Amino acid sequence: MKKKTKPNLKAELTIRQAEAWRALQDPGIREVLYGGAKGGGKSWLLCVWAYFYAWETAHKFRLPKSSHPPHIGWIGRKQAADFVQTTLETWQRVIPSHCYELRAATDRYPRHICIDNRVAIDYGGLDRQENISKFNSAEYAFVAVDQAEETTRDDVATLRASLRMRLDDKPMSYKALWTANPAQCWLKEDFIDKEIPGYRFIQALPGDNPYLPEDYEHTLRAAFEHRPDLLEAYLHGSWQALSSADQIIKAEWLREAAGRTLISYPDRPRICCDTAGFGDDETVIYYSRKTDIDEAVFMPYTRTTEISSRLAAMSFRYDNCPIVVESTGGDLGQGVIDELICQGRTVLKYCPQGKAERAESFGNMRAEAWSKAARMLSKGDVSFKNQDSLLVNQLCTPRYRFRSGRTWVESKEEIKARLGRSPDRADCYVMVLWSYDRVPIAEDIWLEDDTELAESYVFQSVL
Repeated sequence: MKKKTKPNLKAELTIRQAEAWRALQDPGIREVLYGGAKGGGKSWLLCVWAYFYAWETAHKFRLPKSSHPPHIGWIGRKQAADFVQTTLETWQRVIPSHCYELRAATDRYPRHICIDNRVAIDYGGLDRQENISKFNSAEYAFVAVDQAEETTRDDVATLRASLRMRLDDKPMSYKALWTANPAQCWLKEDFIDKEIPGYRFIQALPGDNPYLPEDYEHTLRAAFEHRPDLLEAYLHGSWQALSSADQIIKAEWLREAAGRTLISYPDRPRICCDTAGFGDDETVIYYSRKTDIDEAVFMPYTRTTEISSRLAAMSFRYDNCPIVVESTGGDLGQGVIDELICQGRTVLKYCPQGKAERAESFGNMRAEAWSKAARMLSKGDVSFKNQDSLLVNQLCTPRYRFRSGRTWVESKEEIKARLGRSPDRADCYVMVLWSYDRVPIAEDIWLEDDTELAESYVFQSVL
């Protein structure tokens, strides 16, 4: 068995990381925000600093090996699943495996990391009430939250109150580390807009990180050329340039699109359908020739046969135009697709959870589709006169998420929690824009009985 020695990770600190590290060592500083541009090595710093804090505490207090070592800190994210899939993966990649052991939850502690059987660090999320309730009785010396812009002030109040641990009946050097991308949130208020004693902001920049790919900045510029505010925030680490920077689609773009007419764009007739999942969700059907909505149909949750019959009738009425249906496979949408194919309709499957065409930049097809819609709207490539207030509200609600160097869109559950309903109309309109250059222009639409072409088109699915 390898000897559990402390790895020499401090030598790999970048200039900005080293500055944040020194701030965390300063007795006069209690909380540090290490935030700014994407790619600034924020998760790396959190993992390495948390490990060293625990290791050095164990040796400073000469803690003996024990089957129940003291749990001195907590690291996590808003969503436990995101922490496991991202930050914990960074921990496992950076901290040598012989230096720690991952352990399951107990009645008293959540899942935790045991270091040399002398000290432990709890980890998880702030998304479950039972976990949050445990903080009311928890006593920690430090907390560290990755992607802290996802958290609320109530979340961090609970964490801050847990910083009261004593070892050998002595108070400890209580610290809180927040790593974050720029956002309009409590972090900006506490660390950027105000000067609070004991709080320190260290700006993270991708240029300080020698481990990023050479084309990283180019990738960011290409992804957000339509959003100068996002480029300022995520490339240059600016917290002052924010104006709802994580909002994907802006209301002013929709207002401008409502007064715009596109003359040179050819007609590409298609019908897009977002099927209702359950409960009070609605099935949304939009017929579009260009980028506007020329006919809208809203149906409550219903059987697949009713949806497919309605779609088939509309397609027949509009010269057998293609039908775009959202489906993740094995769901209501897939049933509608199967029935439409049996009826001889031409179908294009939109799989939001499928692989993006630019997988290096986007986490899934949904993120790529929403980003494409935002780009088209911001560049003036959309005429959208037939808007309704509910659709506009839904389009302006979703926010970007960034994980593992790629762009995502927050989950429907998160959006529904803020809206009070599922963003079905917005998702369907995004399909309208996503599908525009994926269907033939009007004069090239094939006949219904052109089986070979129709079948090949059906399987141009995003898998």
